[in-house]
Amino acid sequence: MRLLFCNLPNSRSGSWIVSQLALCLVCGAMAGCNGSPAPIIDTSNQAKESAADECRSKLNSVIRRMQPEPMATQTRKESIASGLNSWMSSCVSEEDRKLTLGEANAAMLSASVQRAASQSRFTESDVNYIRDCLLLNQLTESLWRQADEQSGGQVSSDLSRVQHLFHHVIRNVSPLKADETRLPLGLYDVMLTGRGSVDERIWILAEALRQRQIDSVVLKASAPGDPMAPRLVDAADLLLLVILEEKALLFDPVRGTAVPKDDDTSIVVSDPADVTLIAETERWKNATPLIVANPSAFAPRMFLLQQRMEAQDAATTYEELAGGTSEIRPLVQRLSAALGATWPIENFKVWDVPEQQIAAAAALSEKQKEEYMLLMRPLDSPFERESINVGDALDDPSINQEELTEEQRLQRRIMALEERWSRVGASSDELFGKPSKRLLLARLAQISGSSNVAMIQDLQQIRQANMQTIIEVEVPFDGKQVSRNAVPLPEMIRTVQQSALGDTLYWTCMLQLTRNDAGAAISTLRNYRLQYPEGPAAFPSMMNEADALITHANTADAIAVLKLADVEQNPEQNRAHWWLTRLEAAK
Repeated sequence: MRLLFCNLPNSRSGSWIVSQLALCLVCGAMAGCNGSPAPIIDTSNQAKESAADECRSKLNSVIRRMQPEPMATQTRKESIASGLNSWMSSCVSEEDRKLTLGEANAAMLSASVQRAASQSRFTESDVNYIRDCLLLNQLTESLWRQADEQSGGQVSSDLSRVQHLFHHVIRNVSPLKADETRLPLGLYDVMLTGRGSVDERIWILAEALRQRQIDSVVLKASAPGDPMAPRLVDAADLLLLVILEEKALLFDPVRGTAVPKDDDTSIVVSDPADVTLIAETERWKNATPLIVANPSAFAPRMFLLQQRMEAQDAATTYEELAGGTSEIRPLVQRLSAALGATWPIENFKVWDVPEQQIAAAAALSEKQKEEYMLLMRPLDSPFERESINVGDALDDPSINQEELTEEQRLQRRIMALEERWSRVGASSDELFGKPSKRLLLARLAQISGSSNVAMIQDLQQIRQANMQTIIEVEVPFDGKQVSRNAVPLPEMIRTVQQSALGDTLYWTCMLQLTRNDAGAAISTLRNYRLQYPEGPAAFPSMMNEADALITHANTADAIAVLKLADVEQNPEQNRAHWWLTRLEAAK
């Protein structure tokens, strides 16, 4: 603060001096005594900066709630959607909020997707989608880092990174059996359980590539291929095309491999063929190019959100499909430039699988909801239980206890306890125990790309806790003596825990493979089959063991395990057969 002094004549009276001093202070505040301008504080800029900070804080708070881990332990998605809508109404200008779905984009979408994309308000389905984007952004960031580490600490090529992602998804999402029925699940639940269809593999791959701003498209052949054909492109019905440096590289999501060039006889294909390999083949020339995306990705509200997300939370939430909503170059133009004239823009369609699956998962019947709870219940393990003291509540009031011997009273209490236990039901915390969700959080870290060795130890501890088959119950007697009795867990609970036991062992294998500890992984995969010969991951364990053996050039053992896997019961028989053919040809 600057003090201003004015020269006052000594001959003036005191009152005059006071008035002149006041006048000087006013002048100083406004312009200074010598006519110099006083500093002007622009409060409007401060207010704008404060409002911007508040909006950033508001959005960051909502984004934190949509991160995979917080969402895993709470289910109030409607409150998160409300938070997004509150941010939108208070922090996004009215002009921006009026952004509409472009006509060209709308023309490629079904009526139901058009309606959903045209909404100005965020929905619970959007919350799921944003969480998935954040999850896949974390996963791909981790996988890109792992690919760089495998390149000796050098920045790996985009092709190496894409192949690393492709291999990861194929390994961690095991196909369902042909005769297996399963609830309709969203992308997140498929990744959590680690089991899904080939379509779901494709969906995960396309959404994950989008997080790295890499375009992809699925080609669906116009006629079925021959599964036994020696050329992979003659056998496949679906191919995933990944656009890198304006080339469309071919990947087969069924056989879990990049498509080899005609002169490539390698077992592990590291140099994929591009689209020119199939451009002159009739069934591929007439193929339909399918764009894979969650329907929410086409909504203008996702564009507004993506623009305002900060770097630490950045994720790709919006896709400019055909143009008209934003200035982003449309996806169909980018794809068409890479595919050439064989598949013109007008041939592109939006794949309806994500739309149908999301709608089905959101409309489960009551019976399906119960099945969903049972499917996901092992992830809540281990269940924390304490020994239970039931007190005198087990005594039958219609019987005179004094007429019974001590042994009879104790035996009656135990019988009453067992009868009560059978009536409680498997959903009771008293019986089931309180869920710790340790397996859920460990699994979530794993599908987010973490491969810390501590996770293996954590899975082993969870597995140990799930081996409990009895609950200790204290039965007091005469207020002094206590009889400790072991009550077996009900069959349903043991089944759930048995499922968690198998899952923890198999997911340990996946972590070992991610960490390139092939020896330990092969041992654990074989151990899984010994303990769970009919388990859901029996065939996937064979395929992943063969993969590890091939990577480490153990051809003989790889052939042996693939011969066990080359059977009709294996949902990946085509993959096993293709590998066997390549291995035996290389001998």
